[in-house]
Amino acid sequence: MIIRTARALLVAAAAFVAAPLAAQTVLPDRVLRMVPNADLQTLDPINTTAGVVQSHAHMIYDQLFGRDANQRPQPQMVGAWTVSEDALTWRFTLRDGLAFHDGAPVTATDVVASLRRWGARDPHGRQIMAITEALEPEGDGKAFVWRLRRPYGLMLDALSKPAGNMPAIMPARIAATDPFTAITETIGSGPFIFVRDEWVPGSRVVYRRNPNYVPRGEPASGTAGGKVAHVDRVEWLNIANAQTAVLALIQGELDYIESPGVDFLPMLQRRGMQIIRTNTLGAPGMIRPNHVQPPFNDARAREALMLLVDQEEMLQAMFPDPALYQVCHAFFICGSAQETQAGVPAGLGSPAARERARALLRESGYDGTPVVIMDPTDNPFVHAATLVLAQQMQSVGFRTDVQAMDFASMAGRRANRRPPSEGGWNIGLTYWNGLGASDPVGNVPMQASCDRAWPGWPCDAPHQALIDAFPYAASPAERQRILDELQTSAYRLVPYVPFGQWYLPSAVSPRVSGVLAMPGTIIAWNIRKAAR
Repeated sequence: MIIRTARALLVAAAAFVAAPLAAQTVLPDRVLRMVPNADLQTLDPINTTAGVVQSHAHMIYDQLFGRDANQRPQPQMVGAWTVSEDALTWRFTLRDGLAFHDGAPVTATDVVASLRRWGARDPHGRQIMAITEALEPEGDGKAFVWRLRRPYGLMLDALSKPAGNMPAIMPARIAATDPFTAITETIGSGPFIFVRDEWVPGSRVVYRRNPNYVPRGEPASGTAGGKVAHVDRVEWLNIANAQTAVLALIQGELDYIESPGVDFLPMLQRRGMQIIRTNTLGAPGMIRPNHVQPPFNDARAREALMLLVDQEEMLQAMFPDPALYQVCHAFFICGSAQETQAGVPAGLGSPAARERARALLRESGYDGTPVVIMDPTDNPFVHAATLVLAQQMQSVGFRTDVQAMDFASMAGRRANRRPPSEGGWNIGLTYWNGLGASDPVGNVPMQASCDRAWPGWPCDAPHQALIDAFPYAASPAERQRILDELQTSAYRLVPYVPFGQWYLPSAVSPRVSGVLAMPGTIIAWNIRKAAR
């Protein structure tokens, strides 16, 4: 029965990924078939922070600057740039050979329009636009100037960000779309072209190589350097059944699975598949309390939640292999340039910490009303963490009401600010892209901007002031001081409780080489596929 089922799954997988008619003339070793970790439902990299949309954007758009493997900004579309001594005037000139997929040259007018649209949505962009005196083309059509009213220390970091609201450059007429309305036309200047006629939401996304793309001369590194496409066609396939996808990879019908599921990793290794950690910063887990509803509208109850969490116990329930995770109490990600241990209370999750949590819970006036914890049962490792958290909370006196739902339903419900009895909530568990969370401005759940904050709605003016001050630090020492103060403030405010950091690798066919690492992003250029 097991053999028969496996064979049936392989047949189904082969049928699912069979090349459509349009791909029949492309040699097999020039077609790359990938399974991203989510289905592509929308196409606008400014209108959403969804990771799969940003991966899509990197396929078809280019950026002024990219990030190398060490997260350092490097010129991409820019050929030359200068900044004045007072750091208020930036001048940029586009490199030669840039053209959109419709054949039109990329101009400074396109860049300015794209940056203004990005600046209306992105946290960094909003900060920069608030201090912008002028952003306009200058001279010959390839140059533009950006004048600020005060220096912004993260200018190149913002222009090179590979995740979040990505500063993708698109034609000015498309960039004129309201930033809160999704674009309907997808024309970029990147190394691949989106094949709209073959896009089937829920099933398949297709890209073809851009024959007119002129890559930079430097070696590819992260999203920087030469973006050389070695395949003619890339297919993203939405295969919901993890076993089907894994068997198809082993059979040679797939080339790359972004997130194959930890239970299948031993089998994949035994069958000769490459297990590659493409997300070098991993993903931080976040326990998000609702700050506007009892009991977590009281800081003492939030501190109790923070003290009681035993990360190791949660992580062990989530992942069978300790190599896949680490205990991490740094809000700005262990292993990142922004990591700090400032303000971390001693002994989190220990018996002594839980006794302190029990006392704080009593002091908060908690009345025993069940705490509603949203449980996304379609995500196995978050579901496992949720069940362990409920047990840990009960050990200090919380009563819990774990309510099962799928992840999409949880995402919709968490926007409800009303009490749990009216469809609201008290706690939700989620995780973030490690690169985005490592940046105090880009770490959206860290924001404490009240009604404008991410669901959970932390509200604390001194905490938010530290976030807003970070890009204006005049020196590395000043930047480190702000990081230390901000993390200390986070352990006081508890915008969320970290519950560890994990690294889910990708599974890649042994026929594939040249896979580049970039946190949370699929990169298809630089990949080669050997013939059978």
